[in-house]
Amino acid sequence: MSRTFTLGLTALALAACQPVAEPAPPAEPVAPVAPAQAIPADEASAHTTWTALEDRYLHVNVRPSDPVDALEWTEVRCGFLSSEFGGDNSAQDRAINARMDELRCGDDMVADARALRQARAEDPAAVVRLDALLARNAN
Repeated sequence: MSRTFTLGLTALALAACQPVAEPAPPAEPVAPVAPAQAIPADEASAHTTWTALEDRYLHVNVRPSDPVDALEWTEVRCGFLSSEFGGDNSAQDRAINARMDELRCGDDMVADARALRQARAEDPAAVVRLDALLARNAN
C-alpha cells in the first residue's frame, strides 16, 4: 500500500473514533430547600467592616498617627490578642494580659473612643467610624 493511502485510511479511522458528546441525563426534580438562616444586613455589614479592618491593620506593626486610625488599629490588635488567650494563667497568658494593658484594651479603649467621638463631633466621617467601633465593643 502506498504511504498516502495509509495516511488517509488512518485519518479516516481516527475521525470515526472521535468521542461523541453524550446528551446530559434528564435532571431530576429537586425538592425546594428551605432558605438558609438569613443574616441581617446590619450584621453582614458589621462582619464586612470588621474583615476590612483586619485586612487593613493586622499586619501594621506601628500605631497609626491619626487618632481614629489608632483606635481601630488597637481594636484589631486587642481582638487578635484575645483570640490567643488560653485562660490557664500561663506565662503566655500573662504576657498577653500585659500587652493588652499596654494597648488599653477593653473598657479603656471604649472610653478613649467615646472621648474622641466627643472631641471630633464636627467630623462626620470620624463619628461614623467611632460609632461603629463603639457598637462592636458594646457590652
